[in-house]
Amino acid sequence: MKPFIKIISNLFSPKEKVDLTKTPEERLPGYNGKVEVDKYMEIDHAGVKNYEDYLFRTPDEILKIFNNKMLLWVDQKNNLLGFSDSKRSKLFILTDIKGFEIQNMLPAKGPGGSFLSVCLSNGRFSEISEAGVYTFDKYADDLSKITGIAVTFAPEYYNC
Repeated sequence: MKPFIKIISNLFSPKEKVDLTKTPEERLPGYNGKVEVDKYMEIDHAGVKNYEDYLFRTPDEILKIFNNKMLLWVDQKNNLLGFSDSKRSKLFILTDIKGFEIQNMLPAKGPGGSFLSVCLSNGRFSEISEAGVYTFDKYADDLSKITGIAVTFAPEYYNC
């Protein structure tokens, strides 16, 4: 019976100890590569989603140009595309990005919203940010100009 209990408890206990004295952002890995920003744009009323994929602590080079708005930036020399707020950044290999997608969820029974995602060359999507309805629409042209990557709009739907 004891081996069975040990096996079951190992299934539900964390594999590594988590330092609970640190905030979730402090537990994020740091990005060790170089960052040289060529172009950037600020996006109002949005922040970086806290999904673990592609997520790092915001590099110091980005914090130097950060102005309390989500920052989309391109580093062509190091083949990077980043989305950063004051605490966290999503970093992608620039040549792995196939496109961007904006989708609006219209208010109905629940509140509305807008979602910005990256479409990767492996067929996966990674959600970057969520904001109010139509927030990202006004940035679509600039996003495409700065990155050279197409922006598409997914069909709108109601939050029922």
